Amino acid sequence: MTENTYKPLKSSFFTIKSISHYLIIMTIKVIKRVILMRNAILVVLIALVVGCATSSDKVYETRSSAQSTADTMGELRVEILSPSPGQLLTTGETFIVVEGGASNFGGVHYLDLIFVLDSSKSLLHSDPRNYLSAGAIGLVESLSPESDIHIGVVGFNTKGKLLQPLTQDRGIAVGALAGLKRTGATDVATGIRTALAEFDKDARADSSRVIMLFTDGQSNARKAREATEEAKAQGVAVHTLLLGSNEKGAEILQEIAMGTGGSFIQVRDPAKLPDAFLNLRTTGVESVTLRVNGGAPTSTRLAGGTFTGRVSVDPGENQIVAVATSLNGNTARSMLTVTSGPPNCAALDVVAMRNGLPTMSISERTVEIVVDASRSMWGRMEGEPKMVVAKDILRPISDWEPGELNLALRAYGHASASELKDCTDSQLLVAFGEDNREQIREAISGLRPLGQTPLAYALNQVADDFGDIRGERAVVLVTDGIESCGGDPVAAARALSNQGITIHVIGFGLGNIKDEDTASLAAIAQASGGRFIMASSAEELKEALAGTVGTAFDVYSGNTLVASGALGSGEPIMLPEGEYRVQINSSPPQEVQVSLVPGERVTMTLEDREGVVSHFEEHTTVGYTPCTEPGSGAAIAANAMR
Repeated sequence: MTENTYKPLKSSFFTIKSISHYLIIMTIKVIKRVILMRNAILVVLIALVVGCATSSDKVYETRSSAQSTADTMGELRVEILSPSPGQLLTTGETFIVVEGGASNFGGVHYLDLIFVLDSSKSLLHSDPRNYLSAGAIGLVESLSPESDIHIGVVGFNTKGKLLQPLTQDRGIAVGALAGLKRTGATDVATGIRTALAEFDKDARADSSRVIMLFTDGQSNARKAREATEEAKAQGVAVHTLLLGSNEKGAEILQEIAMGTGGSFIQVRDPAKLPDAFLNLRTTGVESVTLRVNGGAPTSTRLAGGTFTGRVSVDPGENQIVAVATSLNGNTARSMLTVTSGPPNCAALDVVAMRNGLPTMSISERTVEIVVDASRSMWGRMEGEPKMVVAKDILRPISDWEPGELNLALRAYGHASASELKDCTDSQLLVAFGEDNREQIREAISGLRPLGQTPLAYALNQVADDFGDIRGERAVVLVTDGIESCGGDPVAAARALSNQGITIHVIGFGLGNIKDEDTASLAAIAQASGGRFIMASSAEELKEALAGTVGTAFDVYSGNTLVASGALGSGEPIMLPEGEYRVQINSSPPQEVQVSLVPGERVTMTLEDREGVVSHFEEHTTVGYTPCTEPGSGAAIAANAMR
């Protein structure tokens, strides 16, 4: 029984053994297939990598090396260096070039850059056409002229040699780069240490300190690591560039870049070296974009910590914003405003005070207003008869204080109908005197256009109106037409001028400035040394009165008359930057010098205190005001046909 029982058990044992053996064999086969499959996949991946790596038209850059250390190198900074803040673009530009600096390693104004270049003998074979020097020189020549960059050159083989200490002269730096020799073996550490010694000696405070390290092969890894630690301790970023496919060399250069916050580029075709030098993110900045007035961003060209971009600008103020993005994604911005348009003017106000109160004159001033009330004043302006418009503007003269000036009112053409052809129709309605403002206002309100235009006769009566009054004397003639009685108003004006009386003529509601009638009226003003002003609206008439009733003044640049105005007019004169002489035609005349700066408003105040005249200036900033021509503004218009 024991034997019979055993047999089946024995048979079962061998069966189990056979199954186990089979399973082991199958498992081994599966494992082998997995291994083979894995190897196949690995082979495919390697092939893909190798295939990519063998392309000679690509530039490889490692950015991740900077991401881990960029924050430790300092705050990201960007600054627009050109154009200057507040700069005025006066040549009608529609596009301007914007330049500046950006850095994650220090100052944006100061970049101390040292090229540390492999000068070993192997370059005779790897770079026979010396694209190395061409690339480095191209980078130097592309740097913004607005940036204060000092450049040094170190060559290294088994020893490092300072070929050019840090210099601001880019021509000298280019000469050192062009004269690089090629002998010996390669030791990266000696090149780095030579550059560090030069930084320690000549680098500027608050500068970005950058090494651009180039080699075509591998070097001693231990020495390179030690030099990297020294660079990191000094806050020097090392950007590395490898020519060729040396894997060990790539590892070392990547480690150097990662350790100092720099970037790494590998190129296989030496002809790509010029582009590679420009692509190195020298100061840890990935990009800089520009926006004008909130518009779409414009990319800039980065080179050696500088950026250059071309943007469009509109007439007037333009806000330019530069946004820098570092290799690790941080952003910073710089903003300024420039103005495109005509030159920026200065504003000149000339005002007068008498015994502490505003006045239209700093000396005794007597003014007779002569009003045209001839039939032609029924002509319409702004929907109203010209006479109605003139009354509305003339009535407020009742508000002028007697202490400011002595006033009288004469009219012509108001008493006799036009058909009567009365050429003596002129009357002194209100004589000079104290407390006559209400009389003047009532007389103006009562005027009715009726008759002829006896200009010459009216002016000939003026001399008697003034009598024995002395001091400043002037006539303000408001008319819409020329002489209609055959008289000679120019001769009459000249006669008044000989007596020291000036005539200012306001041509009210006339036609073109070239019209014969207009020229005739202008001749009256010119004959007496006065001003002729054309007023085609109520507002212009109001300004013209303000510009003639007060004491006249002239502004000279050297001996050239550039502008005229009147005290109390309230209108500034716009003038370019310069030194000017202001002559007040008071009695006696006063003269002051004034210096004008664009964007400023200068209020020149002359004050008469008990006969003693002094002057003082007040300067305020008003910003940009277009200056289309010297003396632009209402005041110079008053002198247009002087």
